Amino acid sequence: MRSNKATAGTIVLAAICLVLSGCSRPGDSSSSDKPLIGVSVRFIAGNSWLSTLAKGAVTTAKAEGYRVETADAQGDASTQIQQMKTFINKGAKAIIIEPVGDRNVAAGIEAAKKAGVPVVVVNDRVTPELAKEVACNVYDNGYETAKQVGARAAAVAAAKLGKSKPIKLYIQALFPQELVTEQRETGFMKGWNDYFAAHPGYKTVRVPNNYGEALPDKTLDAMRNVVSANPDINVIFNQTDVVMGSVTEALRAANLMSSTGSSKVIIAGFDGGMDVIKGMATQKDNPIVASGLNQPAKQSGYAVQEAIAAIKGKSTGECKGSPATRVLPPQIVTPENASKFVNDKLQFAGSL
Repeated sequence: MRSNKATAGTIVLAAICLVLSGCSRPGDSSSSDKPLIGVSVRFIAGNSWLSTLAKGAVTTAKAEGYRVETADAQGDASTQIQQMKTFINKGAKAIIIEPVGDRNVAAGIEAAKKAGVPVVVVNDRVTPELAKEVACNVYDNGYETAKQVGARAAAVAAAKLGKSKPIKLYIQALFPQELVTEQRETGFMKGWNDYFAAHPGYKTVRVPNNYGEALPDKTLDAMRNVVSANPDINVIFNQTDVVMGSVTEALRAANLMSSTGSSKVIIAGFDGGMDVIKGMATQKDNPIVASGLNQPAKQSGYAVQEAIAAIKGKSTGECKGSPATRVLPPQIVTPENASKFVNDKLQFAGSL
């Protein structure tokens, strides 16, 4: 089983290299002469948001005279640690990780530190202790963005559903006990609860979270189970637009959404998926009322900037504090402003 898994991983990575054009090839002196930045991502294959993140790193590094090798950790922390060590052995000047878990990659960070190779963490978070060990932590302000999404969802729910029955709220979450998941949930609930504190008389009933790990198949299974047990569910906060298709498929199968998109359920999203943005911009009765932006290509572009600054022993002036952080400001898209974000060249709104 181990050898089969390794072979499959090699095939997947080779395909990813071709897609991203970021992996060097034997005999390619024009590429191999450039300083190397290694990038290890939790998932690349099967996740359009993270593949956009990886592509953004390749594009930014190339413009700055660096080459990038990307690696898909396939959701496994030990694989990511080994990838980091491989980058060190290849002479990488810096390593960027989109971490598999907030604690599990400590050995890779420690190995890089001992080798004098700066590490930049992007998007997903590591623990505060580990965050202090890296050159910069680049991420979106998930809490404040989700807070705005929660307030917007609450306002729409209040207007559409009224006070006669409880509002039944479900959060389709990412990963259990992970910082990004928790930040989005606590931010959303803060915005939601603040709205109803200012507008009393409504009652919220929470359906327990389920976790789809940002994977369409797992999310579809989770959603099917939830709507089967809770056919009266009427508000969903889906923590990533990457799997919005799975959410809506489950709702249609449960007769909670029509084939044309009209829905008995109010949906809020996150990530600014372009298909979601286009739906809000063009469909009058679209059930999605907001999506938080976190701009994957911009995040990885910033991560590359911070990695290059660390290589040179300089500062961009943007990564500050302890732990050193560079945070994207909160921003959401709603049906009212969605048309401003429509761009057929992007998979996720605001990525450039």
